[in-house]
Amino acid sequence: MNFYLLSLFGKWGILVILSVMSLLGFKIEETMNDNITSTVVKYEIVKTYDSSIPSNITKVITEGKDGIVYYANDEEIVLEEVINEEVVVGTGKYGIYTGVMTGYGPDCKTCSGRGYVACKTEDKKNFNLIKDGIYYNDDEYGEVRVLAAALTEFPCGTIVEVNSSNLGDFTGIVMDTGYTMREQLKKGVYHFDVAFKTEEDENVRKATNMKGNVIYSVQRWGW
Repeated sequence: MNFYLLSLFGKWGILVILSVMSLLGFKIEETMNDNITSTVVKYEIVKTYDSSIPSNITKVITEGKDGIVYYANDEEIVLEEVINEEVVVGTGKYGIYTGVMTGYGPDCKTCSGRGYVACKTEDKKNFNLIKDGIYYNDDEYGEVRVLAAALTEFPCGTIVEVNSSNLGDFTGIVMDTGYTMREQLKKGVYHFDVAFKTEEDENVRKATNMKGNVIYSVQRWGW
């Protein structure tokens, strides 16, 4: 490629030709000649800090991408815009726990039978396991399973990734609580209860894992 000829095309002609070459995988030298040069603009990492995210989590919100700028006859041509990498760094309480799991339905012996959970939704509305179901549609995490836990440790709206349970791996949200969970916490045992539509569901019994090897990874603390 004779880059002297490129200068005859003008700014936009150069842009089109270099763009095509870049798309086709041609390697453009960092410095082409005295009149036409290229520069790779390195992206920056922009960090924000969020106390609602556990300190063990760092999230990449936007992947960084280097930009390419050409200078032809003292004119600047941006071939590819630089995209800075956006990263959220958690500063909240450490969020990995190992504990036990059980299952429950709104018709359990110690439940009211009406289906209402202990927590309000993010927009301060009541949530009912009978009317609304056992899944909650979270704005950030989508459809997640309703969980009960000790609210002093896991506040309402806490998002938890559950691993190594008898039900497989899934994502849940703390929307309810119970006496057993609170008493277990006093003993240093982290106990989560998975909501079902009824106690008659055979998976209520299947959910029970008292070995203490269920892993709970908090992704977000509360609402």
